[in-house]
Amino acid sequence: MIIDEFEQHLVATGHAVGSADAGGNTYVIIKAVPISAGAHAGKTCDVGIMRSTANPWVPQAAVHVRPHLVAMGQASSQASPLGADWQYLSRRFDKTPTAKAFLAHILTVLGEL
Repeated sequence: MIIDEFEQHLVATGHAVGSADAGGNTYVIIKAVPISAGAHAGKTCDVGIMRSTANPWVPQAAVHVRPHLVAMGQASSQASPLGADWQYLSRRFDKTPTAKAFLAHILTVLGEL
């Protein structure tokens, strides 16, 4: 999979997608992602994923969220290069990267907080 396939899947499944540059990197921004489970069920957040042109694309162990969903420093969180209103959540993705599987990973991360 390449990052373009992930972005195409996001659009095809009804997600609004944008981009942002920070720290010399470009990030795919998934806007207003609904959180369907966990302590934040019923809320939405923006999600940032580092964009790379590598082929195959291997997602970083990082899901950036806005607004912060946990106290900074807890649940493997830290400051994000995207800015003070963003939070970096360190979460490994150990499966074969497909667009559907990576989106499911993001939604699972959000539901577990």
